[in-house]
Amino acid sequence: MRARQSARQTYLPAAGGVAGGHAPRWAGSVDPAPIYRSVATLGMVGGLAWLTTRIVAASPGFSDSGESVRSGLVLYCTVAWLTAVGIVHRLSRPENAFGRRLVLVASLVLVTEWDIPGATAAGVLSVAVFTVGLVLAVAVPVAVTWAILAFPSGRVDARAERYLLATGALLFVGALGLVPTLFFDLQAQGCSDCPTNLLLLHDDPDVAATSSRLAIGACLAWTIVTMVVLAVGLVRMSPASRRARGAVGTIGVVYLGAVAAHLGLSLDRGFVEGSATDHGLWWAQLVGLAALASAVEFSLLRSRSLRRGVTGLVVDLHRETAAGGMREALATWLHDPSLLVGYPVDGTYRDVDLETVDVRAPGRATSRLANDGDEIAVLVHRPGLFDNPDALREVVTAARLGLENERLRALGLAQVRALAESRVRIIEAGDRERRRLERDLHDGAQQRLVGLLLGLRLLRSSVGEDQHDLVRTVDAAEAEVQQAVRDLRELAAGLFPNVLVTEGLAGAWEALSETRPLQVMAAPEGRLPAAVEATAYVVVATAAARGPTTVRATSDGGWLRVRADVADVADASWDLAFLEDRVAAIGGRLVSTQVDGGVRIDLALPLALDASPETEPADGVRT
Repeated sequence: MRARQSARQTYLPAAGGVAGGHAPRWAGSVDPAPIYRSVATLGMVGGLAWLTTRIVAASPGFSDSGESVRSGLVLYCTVAWLTAVGIVHRLSRPENAFGRRLVLVASLVLVTEWDIPGATAAGVLSVAVFTVGLVLAVAVPVAVTWAILAFPSGRVDARAERYLLATGALLFVGALGLVPTLFFDLQAQGCSDCPTNLLLLHDDPDVAATSSRLAIGACLAWTIVTMVVLAVGLVRMSPASRRARGAVGTIGVVYLGAVAAHLGLSLDRGFVEGSATDHGLWWAQLVGLAALASAVEFSLLRSRSLRRGVTGLVVDLHRETAAGGMREALATWLHDPSLLVGYPVDGTYRDVDLETVDVRAPGRATSRLANDGDEIAVLVHRPGLFDNPDALREVVTAARLGLENERLRALGLAQVRALAESRVRIIEAGDRERRRLERDLHDGAQQRLVGLLLGLRLLRSSVGEDQHDLVRTVDAAEAEVQQAVRDLRELAAGLFPNVLVTEGLAGAWEALSETRPLQVMAAPEGRLPAAVEATAYVVVATAAARGPTTVRATSDGGWLRVRADVADVADASWDLAFLEDRVAAIGGRLVSTQVDGGVRIDLALPLALDASPETEPADGVRT
């Protein structure tokens, strides 16, 4: 009679693993440390497999796989498949602990074969090996459940799930594994070939059988509760999450169903017997193990496919170098045309063109993308889009450079706009100051001079004609004051023409044409921004000061265009740097061209005062 039939041995084979929480890193260079750890892991599992093979060969009739070569081959192939997937996962995601979960499951599947008389094949370690096999003979379901709940991140974050795992460990390892081992001496019960039980406290078969039967009932209840938890989780998953994790969860429920059936059959007899029915359930659990391992591998391959899809789009995008193209690429890949991409700029989220992105829009979900703790961008998308964690992870991994480039472009554009706005404010502040000086001169010094002129005229009228020297003196003083008034008016008009404020650009040019050789052929109607009017006036006034000038101006497409033809210019290469600086400060363009007998000045000024070179009309002037 088999040792585990005469004793209270229980065998519950393991089920498969779970795909990792991170996508594979198919990089050209790999950190050697994970490779060394993987080689060590492979050596460890290989050593356990070699030891298990010797133990089973020493007493094949007591093994769960029995004397069937096919059963043994399937067992070891399943263990090898789990181990291989676990190692690949660990190489792909060294920071994810999920690969270790799979290796643990594979190792426990081998350890469950150690609680048979053949453990003597371990030599000096036979006693320790046999005792470990007795305690861990039913630990596999808990390890499998740990892997299923940890899918795909490698962590179990929910507190209720952690409590569930802790309870399972206490029941399967403690109550059903350790406690009966303390009160059952297999050698005293007829298994003379069995090694010594190191944990034996007192041989009491009745206590061992009673505690084992109670533990089997508790384990059966725990297994059913866990199946319900997994099933409810599957029902509540969103479609995207179900596509990513549904296969693992479903196979996990099926595996635990086989475990529950195995426990149910063993409840009356107090131990799991190797009957034909039990062997069929053992096969069912191995099938579940292989299926879960395959689901893990499929998850890794799917992650790789996701990365290739995003990487291809990003490469195409970089070839086109289109600003804002990351949004189009991600919207196409994620099948969400309404997707928005916002970058952190000045404490808010803006797109690549600095338009504000509403991250709290009703009916929309928000996912923040970060790299090494630094936020790169935020995605505003339809709910449930990133329930599959691999999708969000692959976006960060494959599109990181593209998103980072656009974020830097948005930051640069924000700085350029801030600089342009500050330059406009400086120009406007200068114009306001000149206008204030013009008013001060007009209302202050000019009025005093006019008053002095009136006083001189009154004095002149009171002086007799016979006082020739005094008359000449008063007349000379009056002439000087009149010249000072004219100079002051000209200075005030040069500082800032008051007519520009009251009449606008067209009226200011008309007034200028009364004192300068200026002919206005066309002028824009209506009022324009103050900085635009002042700049256009200064350019035309400077041109008219050089020679006879004909000016034409139009306002269309958000731009004011001015063409000034200056004739009979003696020096056609005069310096326009001071004008170019003022024009550039408000985002405009100024170019001068020598023509026959003169100079042509082309001026383009943005009416919104925030135009960038990309928004300039195709036929706009260039510096």
